[in-house]
Amino acid sequence: MGGRKGVFVRENSMQIVFTYQGRQVKETLYVGDAPLPPTPARNIAYAVRLAAEVRQKIASGTFVYGDYFPRSRRAEQKPQHTAGEYMEKWLGQLSLKASTKNTYTNAIRNFWKPRLGHMALDAVRHSDITSALNAGTWSSGKSRNNYLSIIAGVFQLAVEDQLLATSPCKAIKRAKWQRKTVDPFSLQEANAILESMKQHYPEPAWNYFEFRFFTGVRTSEGIGLCWGDVDLLGKSILIRQGWVQGEIVDTKTSAERTVYLNRRALAALERQHKWTGKFKDRVFYDPLTGQPWSDEQPPRKRYWIPTITRLGLRYRKPSATRHTYATLGLMNNVLPAYMAKQLGHSLKVFYEHYAKWIPAGTEAEQSKLDVASTIDTNDLVR
Repeated sequence: MGGRKGVFVRENSMQIVFTYQGRQVKETLYVGDAPLPPTPARNIAYAVRLAAEVRQKIASGTFVYGDYFPRSRRAEQKPQHTAGEYMEKWLGQLSLKASTKNTYTNAIRNFWKPRLGHMALDAVRHSDITSALNAGTWSSGKSRNNYLSIIAGVFQLAVEDQLLATSPCKAIKRAKWQRKTVDPFSLQEANAILESMKQHYPEPAWNYFEFRFFTGVRTSEGIGLCWGDVDLLGKSILIRQGWVQGEIVDTKTSAERTVYLNRRALAALERQHKWTGKFKDRVFYDPLTGQPWSDEQPPRKRYWIPTITRLGLRYRKPSATRHTYATLGLMNNVLPAYMAKQLGHSLKVFYEHYAKWIPAGTEAEQSKLDVASTIDTNDLVR
């Protein structure tokens, strides 16, 4: 008699049609020991609802065959793990910052589960994963690689649980991508931004951005800074936490660091102390609401973007304040090791980002080589 919405209607029975573990199957519906007839019409409506429920359960990785079709021979087979089930298991055992875990959860539930979640874990092949990746819309090769790393983590867990001999992700090549170069402001541009903010906005907004320009702290570190970690007399701050998606988290590198304050950073904190130092825990508050900034969007949208637009500058994110601090230091012959320590970078990462701003070929450095080249190596061993 035909089918509708996953239900195949016969003269005296109905079957639900669905895809399970990569194959199309049909299961007859029963009431007691007899097949469920297609009449009255409410029986068909019931079958349509049941078919939708089965599809939803399969997609979410929570379908148990015997719960719906206890008469089926498939219900008697040894239960198999679905890929969707293992994706959820992998998410459940992660111990990450909330923001990172949210990113992984979105990738699993919005990308990977709709494509692979219904399949048996051991039925997923290399080609299934590459086909899914090729169908994705990626802003860069880096984004594709991030999604590949997530699904690779799922299958590696299955390997470690001895459910799979090898991961289907093992031989998939990572995409090549070009790292974006840092794009700092010049000192002249930074001064223009701060002067414009001073003229148009409350002092706490100006203080916040001057502090960031001349300490190089990350956005989360600036928003999360507390007065208990500020030493105005010692001219330093302790960076030991950040504020991300409404909660205090460890720093990006999970390591504390002391940042020593130059005159402009110190002046910004001294001005800010008049606003929040005596009755607030956090240093920087939204001057419009009197509450701590919840994330980077309010200061960016309310103060940063309008200022950049007003001055006609090429747009860069507020994170460019960090790059500005790093490059200003290097261009003024501050040692790279010192700047890396201030920023909380390893030297390797620091050089990857900022090597081209290190002055090269200066007379002072050349003179050191000239002296070294005149030393007789025989004199060194005597």
